[in-house]
Amino acid sequence: MEHITELLRQYRQGHGLPAEFYTSKEVFRYDIEQVFKKTWIYVGVVSEFKKKGEFRVVQVDNNSIILVRGEQDEVRAFHNSCRHRGAQICVTDKGRVPNLVCPYHQWTYNLNGDLIYAGRMGENFSCKGNGLKPVAIASVAGLLFINLADDPCYADMDKMKADLEPYVRFYQLDKLKVVKEIDLIEKANWKLVVENNRECYHCGANHPELLNSWPPYGAGFGWPDDPREAAAVARQIDEAYAKKRPQWDRLGMTHEPLDLTADRWYRAMMMILEKGALSQTVNGELACRKLLPGFSEPDNSDLSMWTHFNSWHHFLCDHVVTTMAIPLSEDRTLVRTRWLVHEDAQEGTDYDLETLIHVWVQTNDQDKWLAEISQAGIRSDAYRPGPYSEETEGLVMNFIDWYVKQLQSGR
Repeated sequence: MEHITELLRQYRQGHGLPAEFYTSKEVFRYDIEQVFKKTWIYVGVVSEFKKKGEFRVVQVDNNSIILVRGEQDEVRAFHNSCRHRGAQICVTDKGRVPNLVCPYHQWTYNLNGDLIYAGRMGENFSCKGNGLKPVAIASVAGLLFINLADDPCYADMDKMKADLEPYVRFYQLDKLKVVKEIDLIEKANWKLVVENNRECYHCGANHPELLNSWPPYGAGFGWPDDPREAAAVARQIDEAYAKKRPQWDRLGMTHEPLDLTADRWYRAMMMILEKGALSQTVNGELACRKLLPGFSEPDNSDLSMWTHFNSWHHFLCDHVVTTMAIPLSEDRTLVRTRWLVHEDAQEGTDYDLETLIHVWVQTNDQDKWLAEISQAGIRSDAYRPGPYSEETEGLVMNFIDWYVKQLQSGR
């Protein structure tokens, strides 16, 4: 603890973190205990659980968590540990079951987590009180978050739901389906993965596919260096949004910017795609001909949404891309991306899968490389925390300040 306190003293606001925050096993353990086991973690989307009994298993540090559509048609979360002798109950990543049955001694739990069968335990044993240990779970209009704390802060989640659900609800995630999921293991600390996502300073040199549709300026990502060019770009953006807002109003879309603050750990920003693009594809054309349920015609918007500390999402008129980051070690991070389309869309007729996923497959691979060369460079004896750009990396600074605050609260 004293070592963590000393490292926090070395942190200079507006600069990167000292190297040990990215390389130390001790700091990593503190991150897990103070951040990942105390705050709300994005883990999936309701579209993965169409039928009762459909489940997924998510690993967060030493905790294996079952997500399952329960008896009352809601998604529940439980620790994947039998109340008998601790064996894991779900030993595959996903599936569908009528009940949750421990493979060891066949203790059986219903989809609400209640123990309903435990053979040969004697007449004094009662199933009551021996159900699976629940995990706090919340849905933000279909985006699923869990909290591993014994006493989770529901006030934080209630505030986020109130703020974000008006944006997300329009996209009707319960009427979409996941058509592709890709996992990347990035050889980098989780904070480097998130920092990279929180700025577009690097986009021009590294994301050619994304920049066919993604706006390179504004929305917290900075402006051109030349003041006259910056002023001209700002005017163009203002004019475009002034024209677009009435269209969003007619559709019933919430679109006012909701930005990060010292206390707000999430962001929602409605973006207008660049170069006449209608979707995030290489040529800007629709990735799926069957639009999402709220749209009667194509719309060139992208609801870009983030949550500190482990998720980012893009909601388009024809598909949704949603990503989560889960730390595996001090220098390994799981990045899982899902692509969703209308539940009635047909591959080969309405969409080509490779076209649908191409831009973010390329972008994620590029970001993986950037995070990994950052991790390698930070290990150098020469590394010293450099200054962030107030113009282009303000959102990174917000994330780091939030992170430092989480660690300080646990000292």
